[in-house]
Amino acid sequence: MELSIKLSINKKHECMHNTFLLRWNPTISSYTMARLDRDLEEWASGYWDEDFDWSIHEWQQARKGDRFFMVRVGEGNTGIFAAGRFTSDPTLGEDWSGKGREVYYMQMDFEAVFHPERTEIISTEELERELPHLDWRKGHSGEMVDHETADRLELMWRDFIGRNKAIYLPRAAKNEDYDARSEIDKAIELASKAHAADYDLDGNPTILHPLAVGMMGHTDTERIVGFLHDVVEDTSYTFEDLENEGFSPEVIEALRLLTHDKETPYMAYIARICQSGNQTALHVKINDLHHNLARGKAGGHTRCVERHTEALAFIEAFLATPSR
Repeated sequence: MELSIKLSINKKHECMHNTFLLRWNPTISSYTMARLDRDLEEWASGYWDEDFDWSIHEWQQARKGDRFFMVRVGEGNTGIFAAGRFTSDPTLGEDWSGKGREVYYMQMDFEAVFHPERTEIISTEELERELPHLDWRKGHSGEMVDHETADRLELMWRDFIGRNKAIYLPRAAKNEDYDARSEIDKAIELASKAHAADYDLDGNPTILHPLAVGMMGHTDTERIVGFLHDVVEDTSYTFEDLENEGFSPEVIEALRLLTHDKETPYMAYIARICQSGNQTALHVKINDLHHNLARGKAGGHTRCVERHTEALAFIEAFLATPSR
C-alpha cells in the first residue's frame, strides 16, 4: 500500500480559493494505472516531478493555490483518492486525447495520494450519499464546485484521513512537516468539538465557517489559526486550554490578537491586528472577512456586510500605506 504525502507552502498570501474536481478514468486517459504505480513508488522514495500537471475544464475560474480533489471514475474502485493544490495558473497545452481540442493544464502538488486498487478511498457511493447534486460517475475533469460543497469535501477528506491513520502515519513520519500537519488535525478536532451543535444565522453548522477560513490559509500556522480563530471568542474554551493542548506560542499569539473582546470597539480591534505586525493574524483576519462577506451577502445580512466591508477596506488601506 503506497501513499505519497506532501505539503505545499506558498509564501504569497491570497484570500479566496476555488475547489475543483479532477476526474480520472484510467481506461481512456493518457495517464494510466501503470503510470500511477510508478509515480507512487517515486513519490514514496522522495522524488517529485515538478512538472506534473492535469487538464482543467473550467480553467477560466482557476488559479495558482486553488484546491483540487481527484476522482477516479469508470470501472474498479471509484471515488476520491487524492487531494492537493495547484502550483501554477492555467496554461494552454497539447490535447492529451489527440482530438485537437483547446486544453488548459495546471501543475499540481499532492497533499496525499491513496492507491485506488490497494487501499480504501472515499467511495462513489459515499459521495453520492453525501453530495447527491454532483455527478460522481462521469463528467469533465476540472469542474469547479461551490463553497458549501468544498467545505463538505474538506470534512469528508479529513474524516477519511483519520480513518486511515495506519496507512497515513508511516509515510507522514518520514515527512519533516508532519508535526505541523498533526497539529492541523488536532485543531480541526478541537474546533469541531467546541462548535458542536452550534448554528449560524442561516441555520448552517457553525463549524463550516472556521473550516473554510482554515483551508484558505497558505501556511500550516495560518490553517491552524484559521480553524481555531473563533474558539475562545465564541465557546467556553480558554487560551489556557489551548496551551494545555500543546498549540505553539506562535498560534496562541495570533489567536489572542484575533479574539475580539466585546468591550473593544470593532474597528479598534481591527486596527490592533494591523498594527501588531503579526502576519499570521492579519492574513487569517483577511480570510475571515472574505468568508463572512460571502455568506453575509448570500444571507442578506446587511449590517454584517457593512461592518466587514469597512474592516476589509481599513486593512487594505493599511497595507497600501507606503511607510509599510
